[in-house]
Order: sequence, then structure tokens, then C-alpha cells
Amino acid sequence: ALAALVASPWSFLVLVIASATLLLWEWGAATRGTGADATTILQVACVTALVIFVAVHKFVVAAILLAAALAVIAIWGRQKNGTWNATLDAAGLAYVALPAAALIWLRSDPSYGLTAVLFVLVIAWTTDTASYVGGRTFGGPKFAPAISPKKTWSGFLVGTTVPALIGLAFAQYLGNSSASALAVAALALAFACQMGDLLESAVKRSLGIKDMSQLIPGHGGFFDRIDSLLLA
Repeated sequence: ALAALVASPWSFLVLVIASATLLLWEWGAATRGTGADATTILQVACVTALVIFVAVHKFVVAAILLAAALAVIAIWGRQKNGTWNATLDAAGLAYVALPAAALIWLRSDPSYGLTAVLFVLVIAWTTDTASYVGGRTFGGPKFAPAISPKKTWSGFLVGTTVPALIGLAFAQYLGNSSASALAVAALALAFACQMGDLLESAVKRSLGIKDMSQLIPGHGGFFDRIDSLLLA
């Protein structure tokens, strides 16, 4: 991820497309029982075109494309498998396409693109790690037992506040940024990471599954690894 990010905006675009493909494959397998079907192919084609249009700053075209793809997939899914599955198909596309487009939009900035995406990535990694360490160290009451039984308030608070240090570190590195502003931005992103983790847990619970896939032995699926990043 770091190599693709640093090399160029286009190598990062390839990484985002490959990641989106994995995510949509997992979504199809979890919701439809197969990730290798026409719906997944259409979703991947849409995300690929979407991020390319965003990369070349054709934002209106990108928005129209996404809206049209959501409508087509919803109508097609309803005819094939009913309203609920059509909703899941459209939701899966939005769940993957919007973060993908956001990452490419950030990376395409000529001045701060690399730094901005790195900031988001480091916040997501720090939030996940600090939440785990905080929860294991301090324990205590559960944060959202109905959605994610293992998450504690201590993990949530540590995971949300520690990333503020990342904001301070980036301000020091940049030299011309407000430390307090970047610390607040880091806190906001860390909170989004926590909500992203809970959102994916809620999705899995509604689907009656433990992991989105078994792509990464011992960890579950790719979705399970970057759920925090998606919402951030």
C-alpha cells in the first residue's frame, strides 16, 4: 500500500481498483453466495471507470456514472432476486465506490495528495491498534455488545484519542499547519474509523456471518481488515 501510494497517483489508482475488486467479490459472496457473477463484474467496471474519471477531475461525469450504475444494479437485482437483495447490491457498490473515489480524489491533489492519504491511512492503522491494545489492557464495560461483543469502552476511548498524536506529528512534519487543527481532524477520522468498524460488524450480524470471507487466514476477509478505513 505504501509503495503504491508513494510511487505515483496512477500506481495508487491501480491498488485502489484491485482492492475494490476484492471487496466487491467478498460482498457478492457474503450477500449472494457468489462473488463471480455478472453483478460483481458490473460493479467492478463501475468503480474502475469512476475512479479514473475522478483521477482526471471529471467529477460530474463520475457522479452521473455512479448514480446510473446504482439505479441499474438496483433494478436488475430486484428483477432477479427481489427488493432486499437489490438493496444489498446497490449498498455494496456505494460502500466500496465512495471510499475508492475519495482516496483517489485525495491522492490527485498535486501539493498535499500523498501526505493527505498517508495521514488517513496512519490514522486508521493507529485507531485499530490503539483500540485493540486499550481494550486488552484496561477491559471494562462493553461498548456495543449487540453489534460487536468484544469491543469495550476503554478500547473505544483509547482508539479515538491516541490518533490525536498523529495529528500533532504531521503538523510538526509539515511545519506550516495548525497542530490543534490536525489533532482535531485526527480525532474526527479516528471516530469515523470506530464507526466504520461497527458498521461492518452490523452488516455481518444482519447477514448472519462472522467474517466477510476467509481470504486472510486467521483474520477473515479484506473487508474485515479495512472496514475502519472505508468510512474514514
